[in-house]
Amino acid sequence: MLKTFFLSLSFVLLLFPAFAQVNILFVPEIYGRNVNGLLSCKIISPNQRFNASLTVTVTERQAGTVCVLKTPEFSIAPGSNSVPVTAARSANIRFADSKLARLTSQSQNFLAGDYDYCFELTVRNTDNAPLEQCYSYSLAPFTELNLSTPFNKDTLCDKRPLMTWQPLIPMINGAYYQLVLTEIKAGQNATEALNYNLPIINQHGVSAPALPYPSIARELQQGKKYAWQVTAYKDLTVLNRSEVWEFAVDCKDTLAKRQEADNGYREVEDLANGNYYVAHGKLKFIVVNSYEAQDLDYRILPVLSNGAKIRKLPKIKLIYGKNKVAIDLDAAGGLVAGQFYILDILLPNGERKSVRFQYEKSENGN
Repeated sequence: MLKTFFLSLSFVLLLFPAFAQVNILFVPEIYGRNVNGLLSCKIISPNQRFNASLTVTVTERQAGTVCVLKTPEFSIAPGSNSVPVTAARSANIRFADSKLARLTSQSQNFLAGDYDYCFELTVRNTDNAPLEQCYSYSLAPFTELNLSTPFNKDTLCDKRPLMTWQPLIPMINGAYYQLVLTEIKAGQNATEALNYNLPIINQHGVSAPALPYPSIARELQQGKKYAWQVTAYKDLTVLNRSEVWEFAVDCKDTLAKRQEADNGYREVEDLANGNYYVAHGKLKFIVVNSYEAQDLDYRILPVLSNGAKIRKLPKIKLIYGKNKVAIDLDAAGGLVAGQFYILDILLPNGERKSVRFQYEKSENGN
């Protein structure tokens, strides 16, 4: 009996120095965004095997405790350890009685705020205080991962197009993009095609928000439709995912149509510096938006004070990047052929520009 006591005491004395060197590694910018990621940590033990339970406490600096998660005991071996799947599934989680905690409980996602993630490792058969390690992170939700070009439902003649999209914001160090493109078969929608068809492009490890068409991928085919999507990820964790967009490849008269469509588009800054611009049925200009998707803030005013106000202007949605805007003046109504008007526009960067133009009806106008 005495021999057993001394053996146990020797084990505990040997364990304490080793336990003091145990580290818990956690990356809050990736795994601290939702409840399911809290146990995605690594427990580094130097040279001793032992059993322990893990408690994770999440607090927000203004709202206080959000939730407390506790696992049953599991075995920790020398080296790097993940929380076993059985222990993670059996973990108990309690949410605090606060508005933030209730919202987190419903969505399983942590809202924007300043968070502390504290990990306590309690070793079996010791009266020692648990090993505690905390991480702090100011969590900001990701903006939408918007695709840019090719435009949704656009028709191209380029069979090896450049694919572009809005970058991940906020950016995460070590994050990459994956782009998947596949053909849309008859009877499918874009999402079904992406889920079930063999991809033409499945490119991982893209560091910039653009992908030139891979040289090893077969070129796109005339008369077919394609679906594509971009995913931002780090390691094996998905950070954000875009909508599924589609486009078609059709070179019949595409060049002529594109030249006609591009005719008259000029940078809004250039138009603002000119004397006047003649708009034949449509007012065409280019706006560069370096921010997230937003509505264009603009109005059209008559130069003459007694002119009629233009009230039926369309709502224009700007995407990230270069936007070609065409305002149908014939459809807006209220404009008088031969009269001068002012386009008053607030650019996404906060600058206000005024473009003077003369309205003329299009050839198809009445």
